[in-house]
Parts: sequence; structure tokens; C-alpha cells
Amino acid sequence: MRKKRRTFREWRIVADAAKDWDIDIMKSPRPLAVGDHETPENLDAMTMGQMLTLQSCGDGWDLFYVICRELLGMSDEETDKADAAQVVMFVGWAVKQMSDINKMFASIKASKTSEEVRAGIEKLDFGAFGLIDWYARRMGITDHDEVMDVPYLRVYQCLKMDNDRGEYEKRLAKIYRESK
Repeated sequence: MRKKRRTFREWRIVADAAKDWDIDIMKSPRPLAVGDHETPENLDAMTMGQMLTLQSCGDGWDLFYVICRELLGMSDEETDKADAAQVVMFVGWAVKQMSDINKMFASIKASKTSEEVRAGIEKLDFGAFGLIDWYARRMGITDHDEVMDVPYLRVYQCLKMDNDRGEYEKRLAKIYRESK
């Protein structure tokens, strides 16, 4: 006789009761579907709004619902009724992808001249809103909400290009100063 699959809601209740379960969901492979929803092969189509929502959803049970809602368009009720293994595997895969995306953005660090450090450049950290504002200004967008619908990869690539250009300009300025 085939064992009945547990719904995510049932699994959550059991997991809450167990209290000390220890699984590393980030090692999960991506399932092909969660319930009736096909899963994306990657997160390349994710928007800035989705990315920022996922970055701020924390870690408890809300994480599972937010990821299924944002990336698959599932309601909380659909998530509760879905196969627990599919939900957990997808969320684990998505968390790993988000970790990689966060590392990718963090790898873009502009070097700082001694003059910039003396002027206090380290105090200019405006977080997610600063990124949204920078992209809006760069693209001549007057409504910050429009940026939330832009694919995150486009914003990343523009940030990387601007950073690379800025680094080039600093090196060129140094060469000019040294050649005088």
C-alpha cells in the first residue's frame, strides 16, 4: 500500500511539535512543480520587488509562504495543501539561489580613495532604497515603484557596469596625477 503524502500544513504541525528537527533545506534540489505550479529553472526573471520582498521575509514559517507566493503565485491555502516535500525542496532551493544572488550583489564593492574615506564615504549606505533610487536616477525614472518591476539581473548588470567604469576612471585619474 502506498503511503499518503503529507501536506505542508500537516508537516508544519509535526515539525513544530518535534522542535529539534535539523535539516539543511538549502541542499534541496529544485522540484519540477509545487502543487499545480511549475517551478522556474532559475530566478533570472525575478523582479527587484520580488528580490527585496524575499530578502526581508525573515526565516520562520513565513519564509515558506512568502517564497511560494512571490515566485509561484501560490496563495497561503495552496501552499498549505501542497505536498510538503515539494514545498520544502522548492523553498530550500530558492533560499540557496537568493544567497547566491546576495553574494553577487555584495561582490560589487567600489574601492575608496583616501580622500573619500576622509570625507566619510562609509556613512553613505542607504540600503535597498539607495539601490532603487540609484537605478531610478540612472534610468531617468521618476517613480521608484517602477523599478520594483525591473528584473534584478538588469539592475545588477547596470550596477556592475557603473562600478567598473568608476574603477577605471579612478585608475585613469591616478595615472594622470602620476604622469605630471
